[in-house]
Amino acid sequence: MSATNLNKYYQINVNHLLSTRLDTDISKEFFDKIIFHGTAYNALATIADSKSSTFTITGSYGTGKSTLAAILTGFVHSDNKIRDAVNKMIDDPVLSAKLETVFKTENIAKKPWITIKAVAGIISPTELFYRSVVDAVQVAGLSKYFKKSELLEQYPETEAQLLDWIIQVFTQLQDKISGTLFILDEMGKLLETLARGSGNLHFFQDLSEKINRLSQPECPFIFMGILHQSFADYAKGLSHQIALEWAKIQGRYVDISYRISLDESIALVSKTLKKSETKIPQSVDEYNHHLIDQIQSFIGSRLLENSPKVKQYFYNALPLHPLTTVLLGAVSKSSFSQNERSIFSFLLSAEPYSLRKFLDANTVLEQKYSIVDLWDYLSHNLQHQILSSKEGHAWSLVEQALTLVSQKTSQEKFSIAKNLLYSNLIKTIAMLNIFGKSLGVYPTHDLLNFSFYVSEEETKLITECLDQLMEWKILSYWNSTQSYEVVTTSDLNVQQLIQDKLETLNPKQNYLQYTGYKANVVLAKRHYQERGIMRWMGQYLIYNVNELKQFSELERQSNQSYRDFVLIAESSLTDMQLMKLSKTHPNLVIASLNNYNEIENWAKELFVLQQIVKEQPKLLIDQVAKKEYQHRCDYIYQQLTFLFSHAFESATWFYQGEKQAQKQLSVIASELADQIFDQCPQMFNELVVRNEISSSAASGRRKLLEKMLQSPEMENLGIEKFPAEKAIYLSCLKRLGLHQFNSETQEWAFVIPTEQEAKDSKSNIFLENGFQVIKDHKGLITLADFYEKARWTITPFGLPQGILPIFALALLQARKETLAFYDQDITNEFRFISDIDEEFINKLIKRPHEIAVKYVRGQVEKQQFVDLLANSIEANYGRPIEATALQVARFIVSTLMKKSKWIKHSRNTDFFTEKTQKLRAVILTADDPFKLLFEDLYDLLDAENVQNHSIQSDMSSLFLELDQAKSRLLQQFETNLIHELGSLTPELLAQAEIISQSAADWQLQKFAFHLTKSNDPSKQWLSNIITLLSQMPERDWTDDSLKKASQNIPNYVQRFKQLCFFVKNGHPQLSQVDEQKHLAIIVNTPQGFEEYNRDVRITPETEEKVSSTISSFKKYLDSSDLNKDTKAILLYELLKEYLDLAHANQGEKHVS
Repeated sequence: MSATNLNKYYQINVNHLLSTRLDTDISKEFFDKIIFHGTAYNALATIADSKSSTFTITGSYGTGKSTLAAILTGFVHSDNKIRDAVNKMIDDPVLSAKLETVFKTENIAKKPWITIKAVAGIISPTELFYRSVVDAVQVAGLSKYFKKSELLEQYPETEAQLLDWIIQVFTQLQDKISGTLFILDEMGKLLETLARGSGNLHFFQDLSEKINRLSQPECPFIFMGILHQSFADYAKGLSHQIALEWAKIQGRYVDISYRISLDESIALVSKTLKKSETKIPQSVDEYNHHLIDQIQSFIGSRLLENSPKVKQYFYNALPLHPLTTVLLGAVSKSSFSQNERSIFSFLLSAEPYSLRKFLDANTVLEQKYSIVDLWDYLSHNLQHQILSSKEGHAWSLVEQALTLVSQKTSQEKFSIAKNLLYSNLIKTIAMLNIFGKSLGVYPTHDLLNFSFYVSEEETKLITECLDQLMEWKILSYWNSTQSYEVVTTSDLNVQQLIQDKLETLNPKQNYLQYTGYKANVVLAKRHYQERGIMRWMGQYLIYNVNELKQFSELERQSNQSYRDFVLIAESSLTDMQLMKLSKTHPNLVIASLNNYNEIENWAKELFVLQQIVKEQPKLLIDQVAKKEYQHRCDYIYQQLTFLFSHAFESATWFYQGEKQAQKQLSVIASELADQIFDQCPQMFNELVVRNEISSSAASGRRKLLEKMLQSPEMENLGIEKFPAEKAIYLSCLKRLGLHQFNSETQEWAFVIPTEQEAKDSKSNIFLENGFQVIKDHKGLITLADFYEKARWTITPFGLPQGILPIFALALLQARKETLAFYDQDITNEFRFISDIDEEFINKLIKRPHEIAVKYVRGQVEKQQFVDLLANSIEANYGRPIEATALQVARFIVSTLMKKSKWIKHSRNTDFFTEKTQKLRAVILTADDPFKLLFEDLYDLLDAENVQNHSIQSDMSSLFLELDQAKSRLLQQFETNLIHELGSLTPELLAQAEIISQSAADWQLQKFAFHLTKSNDPSKQWLSNIITLLSQMPERDWTDDSLKKASQNIPNYVQRFKQLCFFVKNGHPQLSQVDEQKHLAIIVNTPQGFEEYNRDVRITPETEEKVSSTISSFKKYLDSSDLNKDTKAILLYELLKEYLDLAHANQGEKHVS
């Protein structure tokens, strides 16, 4: 037999598979083509006999539910021809009469029916119902009744408002219409939306109650919702309590199960396949009829006794094997079958092992698409769904049986054809057991002979194979049905274990956190394409805001993400709250999740599976249960991944107080990466531009580092051909301008490129920043600390770990003349090394904390600085000094050390500026002349950035302030003293001479003695007075002791003046040029008497000043608006300020 392409003989009737659209397909021609079968008849009869006004039509895809709705639409249509076509199609006066009783049409010409056709989609129920009602009213020509009230223009905002609006609209229309037919097609889409938490399920309960109340016999209101499965099935995956609630709401509607019978299913399948014009060979046609006859005889009469046309249906359904045609209906009704996996979607499918693929392949004409092919199709495309369904356990048993058969046949070394025969028998028996038992079709020996195509020789082997399978304990034989069954090899029913365990869970507990489930990271794709660096953000789902506060920083950084998306499962969070949270947590991008239910349910099942495997160690030994468990886990992870992806992609995100535009997560991730790492250079190399590199990349990197050390002067570092290290060099060094040709030296060298040389790569920025960190650091800095302080791995650079050693070595080589290198020895001390060596590179790669660098000034730069300091010394002291670091440092330090304690440590800014104090501090603590000059003074004087004259000016200020500090101090003290005492006249000095010899108070005696020496130009007398008043020798003067001396001047001066008064009276021979008076006032206060007094010296100059001041002061007082009492108080207060408080006598009272 020769193989041929079956497309020459068979075609799939695509037009027949298209579903009915209620909003477009109503016409006379449409009803002329409809096949009106028993299921449709029974459904219409149920509607006619029911007293309810709300119905749901439930059935799988392609069974004709929408066609049933179209029949009712046509029955109440205003076009007589369409209504006649519907009655003709029904062809049953009794049923037509029943329908007329409910759907009254006798006055339809005057009072039309309103037919509301709504097809659910992506819009909300409120918008869908509003638009559909308004359109229906307008099509019926009834909008004129609402012009005054403008009711049709009042858009309801909520579902409750919508229901009230519907009541108002149809109450207003009741006497103007015959009735209302509301058909909601694809109602399941709305229920799926509700299942995801995006609406209120009780809307349908309220809708049913209001419609039943609104509907009247004279003006009925009929609602019909079209579903692919029941309410409870749409609640699949939700909690048991929610599923019960859904079922309760379903009870508000009369549910009409629209499930076609087996013969109807076979008939529909047969109409989707047709023969082409190419005639099938006679011999093949005869074979086909013989096959159908044999299958019919072995299936049994129960299925076929009421189906006289079944043989023709089987024939029309070729090349589908008759058993495949029979089982397709059962497969489509299984628990794992979704709407999109119905009979007709299977027939249209182009997936592997589908009917289309079978037709496209070359095969013998006798071969049919058998239930073996159907098994392969289901196994390959739907295995995850099957293993998660109630058929999953039986399916797992068969998968295990197939594995055992494969092992057995391999051991026996059977031919390929015989091996295939064994597996085909297992698959056929499995399909008939799983899907055929409900139809009464069993895998008998006779039926197996015709279940799939085999040659005559292989037919003879079937009995032998069946016996062998029984001997291997893979099959068992049941006498009651004379059929075979795959032996149960597992004691564990994973599905049942899951159900039992789920019922024990706490409904208020968050189980996702216990599963260890981690969502995929979000890649910053565009950022990667433009910068060459792969970055990502984590995705985290947390239960509430409290968990956000506890969000572990360690966990967040475990995936090396630069930011994280965090979804909070609290739908009540407002935009303002999310905005505030995103400000509080600036490293997180935050959103709220509207519906956590579906994710929660899958998380519970995953948690249960993880608990089962702990509690049932046998599960790991039981191969069938283990496989079922693994497939179910994989399927749950698949579902969680899908739900996470949908939830995260559809969320509205907030970052650092700003609402993000609705974009894909990868777009947001790229935008944030651009903002955070705006100074990152462009690096396009997959080997090292990553945090963790492969062993081959590590080898290439090491070789490149060695070449950077050995051959920096050569083009391409002397790397020949194109090994991995050259690719790294070209993309990460040469392209970024880090290795350039020096036209002066005629050699290549590592450099920090200028902004123009770096162009768009920004390589100059992070290198200049890195070098500045080394310069600014005092002392040694390890490479590990350098990476951190230079911020190379974080914002704004974000360099990957793999590239760090390369860039670090490039920087060290570029600034080699100003850097000293250190290596940590076995004593953990850093020792100076003359140059970078291989050990340094080894630690640079593996242990950067064990190597360090230190910035040192260049020789030319150092000498220039020493010359400036030497010139400053010569300019200030008039003596040349050798311009060497040692001599200059020695002079500066020794100059300061010779000064008094006060000059070395004073903080008084009247004598020492802040700059001088800082310079003085480093000079005092210096223990290394080179460190003093080239680190401390160099940094304090900002020698790198300022002009030479600025450095000389600062040093001159230092020397001048140090040298002039004492003289300025004595001058200031002398001024304060004379201000209190008056001029040091000869008469005063003569009085001081007498007091120094006769005063009883030794301190006043000393004070007077030092005054007598005031003519000494050395000013030593002032130093002596300061010492006396501060009670501190000059060598120990401090800011505090000098302050004390200044504060004691008034006291000493007053006591001295008092003695001068007595000296003057006791020695008339003294000149009387100066007059001395004792001024005093006594004041009566609530606390007693207070005496204020002061001894004053009156000289001619004093008298002159007093006279002029009294005159001007008196004029001022007289011109002011003050009475005499006020003037007296004013003078009293001024006297108190300028006289000294002598004593207060609280025991005496003033006698007037």
